[in-house]
Amino acid sequence: MYTLEQLACFVATVDQGSFSAAARVLGKVQSAVSQQIINLEVDSNQTLFTRSGRYPELTEAGKQLLPYAQAVLAQQKLFEQQLTLLESRQPARLTLALDEGIPAAGLKDVLITMAAEFPGLAFETLSASSPDIIELVQQGRAGTGLVFSSLEYPSLLHFDSVGTVTFDILVSPQHPLALDKPKHTDQLKLHRQLVIGARNQVGSAFNYPLSPDVWQADNYYMLNELTKAGLGWAMLPQHIAAQAITEGSLIKLPVDAENLSWQANVDLIQHPADAANQASKRLRQLMQGLL
Repeated sequence: MYTLEQLACFVATVDQGSFSAAARVLGKVQSAVSQQIINLEVDSNQTLFTRSGRYPELTEAGKQLLPYAQAVLAQQKLFEQQLTLLESRQPARLTLALDEGIPAAGLKDVLITMAAEFPGLAFETLSASSPDIIELVQQGRAGTGLVFSSLEYPSLLHFDSVGTVTFDILVSPQHPLALDKPKHTDQLKLHRQLVIGARNQVGSAFNYPLSPDVWQADNYYMLNELTKAGLGWAMLPQHIAAQAITEGSLIKLPVDAENLSWQANVDLIQHPADAANQASKRLRQLMQGLL
């Protein structure tokens, strides 16, 4: 029966081009590498290399078996990584839930760093509204959440402030508010408001209804589309509305209402079971520079 050591010598010889070069990479003497490959050929009843030239060349059988040997060694590496995670008491998976209203352009760099520092760690991302994310983290479905600040979190959750997001009051150019030039918020109450809702029916702490006529969506991209369609006015994050503003399908409320732009605080929340492990601590540290 073949061994992992035999497969490692086989693959290293192919990668390095010679038995001697493979031996240097593996930290063995050349004769040991040659013997391991001979043993593999005997065990598999196949000739893997021709040895007539200066350097060994793969036979047809060797070419066919090479990708399978590489796959076995790759699986061995993954197995060893999982053992390392178990021995270090690190989780096998981290789940991060993000509010779509929060820009996450820098998340790619965070994930690249996490993948390099914690090989074998699986990563999952979820998208939801902030109230739903708080519930997901509280229930343990997500270990970490990026949310718009709540006035009150469940008592056990760990949270840190990580930055702010700028919001504007926006309408379509055809909306009556675009023509009326409102001077105060009372005029907004006369028109339908589009707000973020939550699947659990718990409202957001900051994007609250001002108008008695309210439509809800559970994400800002749908809210953006409803606002572009002239179905009401909405408070939208600048990064989501930017393209529509450039295209002219959304406008900020006229000059007299420009003071309605404001900053929403963003928090990173973690379930207590996740907040203490090394991987989640590192994720929390990296997310501090996201915004």
